[in-house]
Amino acid sequence: MLTSLLVEGMNRLCQGDFTYRMPRNMQRDTEDTAAFLVNAIAEELERILRSVRHQELQLTASIEEFSQAFTRVASGDFSVQVKRDFSGDSNDVLAFLVNQTVLELGALVNARQRQAEEERDHLEHLIQERTTELRLLATKDPLTGLLNRRHFFKLAEEECARCRRYDRPIAVVMLDLDHFKKINDNHGHAIGDEALRLTAAAMRKELRQQDLICRYGGEEFVVLMPETDAQKGYEVQERIRAGIAQIDLRDGDKGVPLRVSIGVTQCHPPESVEQAIDRADANMYLAKSAGRNRVIMTP
Repeated sequence: MLTSLLVEGMNRLCQGDFTYRMPRNMQRDTEDTAAFLVNAIAEELERILRSVRHQELQLTASIEEFSQAFTRVASGDFSVQVKRDFSGDSNDVLAFLVNQTVLELGALVNARQRQAEEERDHLEHLIQERTTELRLLATKDPLTGLLNRRHFFKLAEEECARCRRYDRPIAVVMLDLDHFKKINDNHGHAIGDEALRLTAAAMRKELRQQDLICRYGGEEFVVLMPETDAQKGYEVQERIRAGIAQIDLRDGDKGVPLRVSIGVTQCHPPESVEQAIDRADANMYLAKSAGRNRVIMTP
């Protein structure tokens, strides 16, 4: 009887049935002792099996969680963190290493993104600066900051058209720096450039914001004064002439006197801006012929 029960118990264990238990008589005899041993073996094997199955489930869940984490990281999500149980086992250590790696990768990516944004902002700033410079070069004289000739004529034609439309006066001025070649020859082009800048500054000081001031070429300047007749233009230019004569330009300890000859006229429809400038230019040459450092006006 004992032998047949032992054989049946062992067969069950060999077949993987760890839930089978041999009946005991609790008499602590040979038969009961054998049943106790077989049952103890079965219980231990069942415990081991449950533990292995639990670990398998944990391993499968960990693999899935790690896989999801890596997928999110690959898509650029560095906020993901794998759950830890802080048991110190291999899965917990692996989760710790994954989390640390993700944090470090996120920090590196964020730093690179900030660097890329800074580089982009710097590039945009440079482009904006260059665009502004190109716009200024297209409209301004680089030495004096006054309107260049091309842009002056564009604005002058628009202003003359407005004044013709509303029958308003507009004064035209031609100004030339006297003996400018001698200034360059005797004092150098740096002093000559400074003379042109100071002349431009003196003109801006007396003229209004709506007046158009142009470096016409070399030492010549043209001014268009809207809502201004020839007489009023003459009075303003007299102040400009006197102001330029007071400029204290020096080459070392030598003074460099500045004098200008100015011609003033008034644009009369339907004449063009160029025609009015030609008449102002003729008046300017009359001023030079009369001894320079003066203003000559014709209506």
